[in-house]
Amino acid sequence: MPSFSDASSLILWQAATSATPLVLAGYGELVAQRAGVINVGIEGVMLMGAICAFAAATLTGSAAAGLLAAAAVGLLIAALFAAVTTWCRADQVVTGTAINLLAAGASATLYTMLRDHPAATNGEAPFFDRITIPLVDGIPLIGHALANQYALSYVVAFAGLLLWYLLRRTRLGLVITALGDAPDAADAAGIRVRWWRTACVLFAGLCAGLAGSFLSIMALHGFTINMTDGRGFLVLALVIFGRWSLPGLVLGTLLFGILDGVQTTLASMPGATTHFPPSLFAMLPYAATLIALAMLTRSSAGPVHMGRPWPAE
Repeated sequence: MPSFSDASSLILWQAATSATPLVLAGYGELVAQRAGVINVGIEGVMLMGAICAFAAATLTGSAAAGLLAAAAVGLLIAALFAAVTTWCRADQVVTGTAINLLAAGASATLYTMLRDHPAATNGEAPFFDRITIPLVDGIPLIGHALANQYALSYVVAFAGLLLWYLLRRTRLGLVITALGDAPDAADAAGIRVRWWRTACVLFAGLCAGLAGSFLSIMALHGFTINMTDGRGFLVLALVIFGRWSLPGLVLGTLLFGILDGVQTTLASMPGATTHFPPSLFAMLPYAATLIALAMLTRSSAGPVHMGRPWPAE
């Protein structure tokens, strides 16, 4: 049985790994929702990002190509979503649901085709490796968690600081808030509401596509059908849990990551799966997140015009 120090370090390491794709996708969804657009199809975008990253990396022999493919498919699906909802005024929830259904079928089909391709040797693709920072790795308890992550994890951390500054300290943040709370006033001030909302949706698609690539060509080193396993829906819950604020979103994802690390550690203990089914451990972080969401967000009100087409008819 691992010592307390080893177990704590393992939990924190797992927490950072689990939180990375959630917080990355959450950045985009937070911006989109604050601009008045809710995309429940984020699950499908992440799934397509995962399969396209895996496919591109396998066929080209380059993990970087996989990352670019995931970003491209995220932008493409986001552009389709924006065209249908922002410009054609279709229902955002229905459109997002359609994207999820389309992605589930398309990703499974692409994976089946890829498995039979000669380039997919043993179904494996080139993957990104973790980065070890020697000086940081020596810090007790938290050093291993901070110094043994993928490069994208560090990019996500710095991007969070930049996004917080942009949302809180710049005109850009005011514009995004106005898009969701008072689009008519924003339009009267000369802001092109539809174009700005489209840009926010594209940013959300880019983030979700990259988050999907993290799963397939970084964390899990492969692709399985429906490998996102509800993470996109969890991102939606975490944005609400964080009350549409960046610090709240990051805190929620870290708490989920810690719970995921705890369940992984518990499940690895000798005899744990003998007395309890593995699915019980796997559901713990999700159940805790939903309970916290129900308890802490009863009085939360998101952007006033979130989910509503503009201009109103």
